[in-house]
Amino acid sequence: PNGSGKTTLIKLANGLLVPTAGELWINGRAPGKESHAMVSYLPERTSLPLWMTVKQLQDFYEDFYADFQRERSEEMKHMSKGTRERVQLILAMSRQAKLYLLDEPIGGVDPAARDYILDTIIRNYNPEASVIISTHLIADVEKVLDEVLFIDRGQILLQSSVDAIREEKGMSVDALFREVYKC
Repeated sequence: PNGSGKTTLIKLANGLLVPTAGELWINGRAPGKESHAMVSYLPERTSLPLWMTVKQLQDFYEDFYADFQRERSEEMKHMSKGTRERVQLILAMSRQAKLYLLDEPIGGVDPAARDYILDTIIRNYNPEASVIISTHLIADVEKVLDEVLFIDRGQILLQSSVDAIREEKGMSVDALFREVYKC
């Protein structure tokens, strides 16, 4: 739910925050300079400079990230309606990263845009990578999930595969989420 620590976890994994306790590892390394080359991050709020055109943003990503795939970016751009949020998603998904950290990629958008975003993620990530999606819109993302992690105030309440939840609990991930976080 809101305030549970989803964004904090994403920022810790991306090296934007430093843990006050415990350790976090990205492919055997603490988040930092080496892990940045493996991680593609999509923040919850658009962080792209407003003065840059899409071409300038693609040029920037191409210069900054060795694994940025311009062709992939161009293909996705033609499918989009050109909003800055979608451009930012396209740039994040155009990397050949080992870890994609997507903070609330479907928050605040209509159902058609959610479908576009999820389709873009599924069709364009590096298949040898992991994708972490931070969201409380479980019903919308459940069909693309392999594993879930429920957190509350920074504590892990549940970590399980989606199949195990369905088999052992006899319910969807969304139904379990509603049960665990019942008001």
